[in-house]
Amino acid sequence: MSFTALAEISSHLIPSCTDHPVRSGLQKIVPPPNRFEQEQMELNLRNARMGAWFVMVLVPLCSILDWMAYPADFWQFFVLRLACAASCVPLLLALNGSLGRKYCRAYPIILPLLPALMICFMIYLSGDPGSGYYAGLILCIVSTAFVFHWTFREIGITLSLVVLAYFAATLPNLDLHDTHALGIFVNNTSFILLNCVVLYFGSRQHHAIRLREFESRCKVEDQRAELAARNEELTATLKLLRETEAQLDQSEKLASIGRLSAGIVHEINNPLNYVKSAIYLLKKKGRALPPEVAETFTTIAEDIGEGIDRVAAIVSDLRTFAHPENRGSRPVELQEIARKSLRLLAKEIGDRGVVLVDEIPAGLIAQGDENYLIQILLNLVQNSLDALADRPSPTILLKAVETADGVDLIVRDNGMGIPKENLSKIFDPFFTTKQVGQGMGLGLSICFRMIQQMEGEMKIDTIAGSHTQFTLSLKKPAHI
Repeated sequence: MSFTALAEISSHLIPSCTDHPVRSGLQKIVPPPNRFEQEQMELNLRNARMGAWFVMVLVPLCSILDWMAYPADFWQFFVLRLACAASCVPLLLALNGSLGRKYCRAYPIILPLLPALMICFMIYLSGDPGSGYYAGLILCIVSTAFVFHWTFREIGITLSLVVLAYFAATLPNLDLHDTHALGIFVNNTSFILLNCVVLYFGSRQHHAIRLREFESRCKVEDQRAELAARNEELTATLKLLRETEAQLDQSEKLASIGRLSAGIVHEINNPLNYVKSAIYLLKKKGRALPPEVAETFTTIAEDIGEGIDRVAAIVSDLRTFAHPENRGSRPVELQEIARKSLRLLAKEIGDRGVVLVDEIPAGLIAQGDENYLIQILLNLVQNSLDALADRPSPTILLKAVETADGVDLIVRDNGMGIPKENLSKIFDPFFTTKQVGQGMGLGLSICFRMIQQMEGEMKIDTIAGSHTQFTLSLKKPAHI
């Protein structure tokens, strides 16, 4: 029976691994349709090597039996044994090439037939139809049944040829009038035939067991693949839940600070206006003072005014943080956004000796608020400039790439990075690692709120001492 026919029988006896439906939309590892054939071929090739060595070694060694049973024919039988062993050499060599793989189905038939035909020829030359060498035929087919996984067709062909060869060797020498010799012949033939029947049905049973084992193995592989896919799905879901939880926690934190900031802004603005008006009047009155006093008076008034302006700037940031105005998202060209942002920082970038690489392609459109995006880029680039102080080969990369869900706008620098202990706090309001007076820690918090207003995401990738990368995930316009 061919391996193709065997595969067809197998497909009726068991559900193939390819017949299992993909459950829950999970991708499974599906074996190829000829997998059972491939496994049988590899097994036959491996066992054929062992079988060939058995024939090459054991057949000449058993010549001692010829010396005991048929001493007169010893040398003649010894030559037959050597010829049988030598015939296995080309078979063994062919196993390493393409011929062995092409005709691997023939090995379970040829290897037992070689010693079986030799034994039958020895029985014929001995002239003894009741020769005890029939046991050698039984040994050949039984040992082959253990070595090879016979198919129905292979075992049928092999057993039929062995029985025919036995009859061809014994019947010409059988004397029907010699009842004793006839009885021994019938006895020996019965043993051979009974062994053939047992081996045939035993092989059928073993074949069914192999098919069931193949089915179970396929099911286990499918279940393992499904469990792996489900595990990946659960891992991704848990990661998404953690990210969502972190975003919700951050949003709640920002909302709480925003409500507090709104009250502070309202309470501070009124006295600030009074102070500004008073300073204006002081400067106006100071013009009437004597020159030696006016200069000092004006300097002090200007210092007070500068301090008030700084307080006003902080209040303005708090107002933006507490009440981010959604001016309405619309399609914007990212290259134009970057151009406007970098124009404001061009002098500072040049003064600090930073190389800015702009890889934002022309014509790339995203959905967002132009003013928001300019403010976010300004803040991120300014942070990168601060992080690049005293760094060798300071570089800032601006990049934009299309994704399946939208557009990613990337700002990356090769600065000092952010320590792990600070990662969970960088979007917190008023958190800053800068020196006093260099920032109040609202920049990234405001950027985070603005990205939320545009229904986007802000992600960070950083390694302390290596780099920091902010990724702004924006949506694509519904219609351009």
